[in-house]
Amino acid sequence: MQQPFRSVAILGPGLIGGSIALAARKYLANCEVRIWARREAPLVRARELGIAAVADTDLCSIVNGAELVILATPVSTFLPLAQKFLPALAPGAIITDVGSVKGSVHQTVGHFLTEHGHCFIGSHPMAGAEKQGLENAREDLFCSATVVLTQQEQSNTSAVARLRDFWTNIGAGEIIIMEKDAHDCAVGRTSHLPHLLAALCARNVSCGGVSTAELSKLAATGFRDTTRVSSGGAELWTDIILSNKEVLKEALKDCRDDLEDLLQIIDRGEADLLCAWLEKARKNRQDLCND
Repeated sequence: MQQPFRSVAILGPGLIGGSIALAARKYLANCEVRIWARREAPLVRARELGIAAVADTDLCSIVNGAELVILATPVSTFLPLAQKFLPALAPGAIITDVGSVKGSVHQTVGHFLTEHGHCFIGSHPMAGAEKQGLENAREDLFCSATVVLTQQEQSNTSAVARLRDFWTNIGAGEIIIMEKDAHDCAVGRTSHLPHLLAALCARNVSCGGVSTAELSKLAATGFRDTTRVSSGGAELWTDIILSNKEVLKEALKDCRDDLEDLLQIIDRGEADLLCAWLEKARKNRQDLCND
């Protein structure tokens, strides 16, 4: 497959941005990778790893002439960054992001770039890890991963095809085109809500009056598996949750109603209803997951 881009600028060498750079080094031999970060420290690490032709804190110099620009910083920073690098964008450049929220992204940075004659297409690689940062980046992070693409109304089919090829070239599996609001509703229920509920379990474990020392002896597989995703960075998840707050408000209200029903079922000791409640949960998971 022909490489769709000769130069890629990655803004933010964290877990996702760093993994893109590592994958590009492995799979895209003739593609120049450039990395930008606000601070020098991650750039030093990027240079040590040899994953970028250029790594600098000068935003416009990194973006200048790049055929693909990837926003891999927190969602709330996308628009301010675009406003700064706009003068450096090459004609015909494609801009994408790797955030897990798309509605607010298209309404802000997507709208801004489109207004100024540039092509923005959202990307959401369904891959990640609890631990963030370039030190946890992996070249195989996207191996067989699903990637969702979301388009502005003005996105042209050739640009979408080039971006699709880029993700495929660095190891991604299925590429799905989705409408932005449908995407946010889906990931709100399957990713963002589970994170909040995992955090709720982790927060409430200390509410029963049992000491941490005793709890740690009994916190086995069930607790670890259920709360694993709550280990993600609080600042990152604050940004994600507030960017998708309308979906999450509705999801949390549904959870609240379900919990009230569950409390009544348990209070009344209704074994048949409790079994049915648990069976619905079991079946939903079975329908969605292959493990």
